[in-house]
Formats: sequence, C-alpha cells, structure tokens
Amino acid sequence: MSELTVTALTKRFGGLLALSEVSFSVTSGEILALIGPNGAGKTTLFNCLTGFLKTDGGSVKFNGTDITRWPPHRICSFGIARTFQVVQVLQGMTVLENVLVGAYLRDARTAVAEKTAMQVLERVRMSKRADTLAVNLTLPEKKRLEVAMSLATRPQVLMLDESMAGLNPTEIAESSRMIRSLRDEGLALIVVEHVMEAIMPIADRVIVLDSGIKIAEGTPAEVVRNPRVISA
Repeated sequence: MSELTVTALTKRFGGLLALSEVSFSVTSGEILALIGPNGAGKTTLFNCLTGFLKTDGGSVKFNGTDITRWPPHRICSFGIARTFQVVQVLQGMTVLENVLVGAYLRDARTAVAEKTAMQVLERVRMSKRADTLAVNLTLPEKKRLEVAMSLATRPQVLMLDESMAGLNPTEIAESSRMIRSLRDEGLALIVVEHVMEAIMPIADRVIVLDSGIKIAEGTPAEVVRNPRVISA
C-alpha cells in the first residue's frame, strides 16, 4: 500500500501566497480529484509535489520518506509521475521513442524497455501510432501519449493535470474509463480537472482549492453541496 502525505504545504511568489498550509493524503487504489477556479493553486501544488517548485513550508512524504526538496527526476524514480497542463511531449521523436524515455527509467535494456513501451501504448490505445512523430498527433492523442510516458515509468502515484481538457464527450468517456481502470489496478491518482461532469462520477474524494487555501474535502456528493465550494 502506497501513501502520499502532504502536510501544511506553503508556497509564496514574492508577496503572493499561492498555497497556504495545504494538507491531504492519497493512497493506493484511490482517485483524488483536485478542483477549484483558475488561479486556485492546483498546478502550483502539482509543481511543488513533483519537485518543479521549491516549497516555502510544510512537507511531502511518500511511503514515510520525506521527499519535500527532492529534484523531479529523483521523485519520478521513487514512484511519482505526472502529466502537465500544457502537454509536454518530445515533438521530434516518434510515439514509441517518447514512451521509451519513460521505460528506460526502470530498465536500460532496449528489448525490455521496448516491450514495456508497447504494452503501455496498447494500454492507452496508441499502439497503432507507435511509429508516428509526436508532432503530428492530434491534441487528444498527445494527451494520451503523455499519460503513456508517465505510465512507462511504472509509478505508484500518477498525477494528471487537466488530461481531459479539450476532449470531446467520447474521448472524455474513454479517458474516464482508463483512469478508473488504473485505480482498480492499484494506482493512487491525483487528478486536476475542470470538466466536472467527467471527474465527479469517478472520484473517490475531492479537494477544493480557492486562492491557495483548501476550502473543502470530502466525497463528490458532500463537496457539491458545500456552500463555500458553490460560492468559489
């Protein structure tokens, strides 16, 4: 059982308090949705959890180990992977080569890494695009590729930053099914999402941020009835 525990996490940008003592935890086999208005601090929180930003207070522990000030590559090696709000793929490489970058984290043997990469591509329904240059993919395909790149690192915690933004209803339904199946396979997932009709039915718990402050936490049913959440 894996557990990511965040305690009183705080981040400032000059005089702006972007995160104010945010605390929560997520465990294996759980989907934790992170919602809130634009500028609430959701992506800043992701960046702090994965080492892209240094925190100004609080702690992040993974399976009991303090990883608060670890660099991104070390956090990824330890079992936490993420996607980005603005899709980050290696445009000049093929789909398979992109996923190989993640697979090589666990095994430097090319044959083994390629097998892992192809299995992951099949998992996200991208195997037929393996030889396509990433630059030629559609936005939904790039989003799926970014998830595949993360999954290839064999994470215990997967953090998805607006992976369903810009998708049509059919693509959203496919993405929701994939997220549920990853949860059922034992992954812990933290999902930032603005598409409420997509995330609320699949989330086990929901955290709401507003201006860097956690204003609510609970089941989807509890959160949608919260007056502070409705106001925000």
